[in-house]
Amino acid sequence: MERRVLKIGQISDTHIGEGASLVQDIDVCKNFLTAYNSPTMKDLDLLVISGDLADNATPGAYSYIADIIKDCKVPVCIIPGNHDNLEIMGKYFDLNGKIHNGKCYYRYDIDGRSIFFLDSADGTVSSEQLSWLEQETSKIDDEVLLFLHHPPCLCGHKFMDLRYSMKNIVEVQATLSKINNLKDIFVGHYHSEMVEKIGDKTVYVTPSTQMQIDPNISVFCLSSAAPGWRVIEWGENFMETKVYFSNTP
Repeated sequence: MERRVLKIGQISDTHIGEGASLVQDIDVCKNFLTAYNSPTMKDLDLLVISGDLADNATPGAYSYIADIIKDCKVPVCIIPGNHDNLEIMGKYFDLNGKIHNGKCYYRYDIDGRSIFFLDSADGTVSSEQLSWLEQETSKIDDEVLLFLHHPPCLCGHKFMDLRYSMKNIVEVQATLSKINNLKDIFVGHYHSEMVEKIGDKTVYVTPSTQMQIDPNISVFCLSSAAPGWRVIEWGENFMETKVYFSNTP
């Protein structure tokens, strides 16, 4: 029997400040709520928040998000980004069993399918995580999905590629290339909507709810303060995804 299509929402780079405070003169809390409460995010099976929840790892940022999602009617999977502090995060979100040697990585099974989450908060994916990913995915016959914060490739983003790209791309790509049942990878970090190919795999870069950075300029340049988010529909031999912005019809 063919499995049903799962609907997954991805929110990334919320960069919440201390509680409801503005960040870089942007109402990041309002932007987060715009994505979270969007009609496009109704009837989800899973919500993923893929790093940089906080702008400066303040407890108030995590407290704010935790208070919003406590009433979420579907499971929420969270990973840290480079602006986060995992120790503080663990006080506000249930990361029990998901932290190993100071890294937050895990497998989440839903409706008979497997989704993997890696921790790239320090700009790398550790060898321990890569070995674990290769071993765990080899136990699964069906296709899997992968979420992490940093793109495991350069993306043609002149500002982010130059300054904030993943530090061990070659090592990460070497492992990913061996995982035949992984075709789709979802990331954030770049504050832009982008799609890149690495071999037979597609990397989907999800925009930020905080702000978007112009990818065509090698210095920091805000291109928009409109929040963006992603919706994924994943079925058997089927994967469709769309990015929405607050001004998307």
